[in-house]
Amino acid sequence: MKLTNAIAVAAYLIAAGMALAASPEKPTHLLCKGDGDADVYVHLNSKKQFGHILSCVSGPFVSDMTPCAPNGGYGLSAATGSAALVGVVMRPQEYQRHLGGVTGFNRQGDDVTFIGGFMGSNGLQTSWTLKLDPEGNAVVRDKEGSTPYKCKPYAPSDFK
Repeated sequence: MKLTNAIAVAAYLIAAGMALAASPEKPTHLLCKGDGDADVYVHLNSKKQFGHILSCVSGPFVSDMTPCAPNGGYGLSAATGSAALVGVVMRPQEYQRHLGGVTGFNRQGDDVTFIGGFMGSNGLQTSWTLKLDPEGNAVVRDKEGSTPYKCKPYAPSDFK
């Protein structure tokens, strides 16, 4: 029994690591589960909009925005209504006049970071961050504190 558990854990870690080690341009989808919390979904290089390949995240910490952005850039969400993605910029100076949600994404090697917040008259107020490591561990930090998740690759049937 212990040997089969060890094999299962090793296979899980290899799969999670391989998902992040995949080509930076290849779409990768991860399902992240925490203790009793709602699931988090990470979609790396999963869609193209505004002339950029975007990565997206969803989870209980996200509200009033479409949390997608290009690597090294920012996705801008509408301030009201559907909070749809309305633009993409590559430098922080370019979202200074935007009023609404801002999602940042950065992937350096196997380290993945999303940030989300709202740009208003007082500048960008970060609401949450999600950091993902090559072993499939993710941590979300928001106003509720830090929540750990374990992530593994999955094949979404209807992500667009």
